[in-house]
Amino acid sequence: MLKETVLRYALYFFFYSAVGWLVESCYCSVRPRKWVNRGFLTGPLCPIYGTGALVFLVFVLPIKENILLPVTIAGRNLTLTPVVVFFAGLVFADIIEFTVSLLMEKMFHARWWDYSENFLNIQGRICFKHSIYWGLASIGFLYIIHPFVNRYFIKIPIDVVEVVLAVILIVFVVDVFDAVRKAMDVRALIDKIKKFRSDLAAQFGSTFDDILSMGEDEFREFTAKASKHKAEITDRISEIRESFEILSKGFVSKDYKQKGRYNRMFIEFPMIKAAARAQLDNLEINIEKVKNKIKNTVNKED
Repeated sequence: MLKETVLRYALYFFFYSAVGWLVESCYCSVRPRKWVNRGFLTGPLCPIYGTGALVFLVFVLPIKENILLPVTIAGRNLTLTPVVVFFAGLVFADIIEFTVSLLMEKMFHARWWDYSENFLNIQGRICFKHSIYWGLASIGFLYIIHPFVNRYFIKIPIDVVEVVLAVILIVFVVDVFDAVRKAMDVRALIDKIKKFRSDLAAQFGSTFDDILSMGEDEFREFTAKASKHKAEITDRISEIRESFEILSKGFVSKDYKQKGRYNRMFIEFPMIKAAARAQLDNLEINIEKVKNKIKNTVNKED
């Protein structure tokens, strides 16, 4: 009995991951008027929705079925249970979304969504508007969607469930491996930019802000020291820029050794590409400012 329950819950996980992927992809495809494959994975699955569905079934469904809060309003007997379900679903879903956002950022050094500009957000990971959506979704899910789905899924023989899950699991594992590899490519680019900044600070004992605010005598000393590393700095900047282009377009230039591959993270999650682009632009702008300051210093000496 326990085995059957686990298998059926696993089937629910993949089914609702697929439904969540379809709904979000359709929603995100409306504005650009082209199909947008949402989700961390390449395949038609958003595991965060499957996880949310299981949490609703395990933690919120018992509230719906066991907590009765009868009230009488205008002579009619009603219950406040849906209100409790709404807030319970809201809280559990927010915990999941916040945790997943935090873990993915820690693992891959990039954000897959950001609600920083939304009303009443927490670290840009969750916000009031989406919390309301989650609360409403929990009611719709537990009162309408899952009872309907369960009515048919419960009729599927457990042997069939095992075979279906085996096939799905194989494809899922391969997809997860590929997605993690692509996400690690993104992390490598972000880390490369951060390491370049830290190496410069360690090498010259100054950040860009410190360098740009140096007095003339101090800056002359810096210029003399930096001139010895000019070729190295230029090469590293070129390497970072090339890595960005490879991730963006999946190509490799003739004079570059790294093999490029298409990375959908930069296409389906433009926020990630924009964040990397902003860091690269900031780096190049600061380099250009230092170059201009060196040029002005040399002109003054002439």
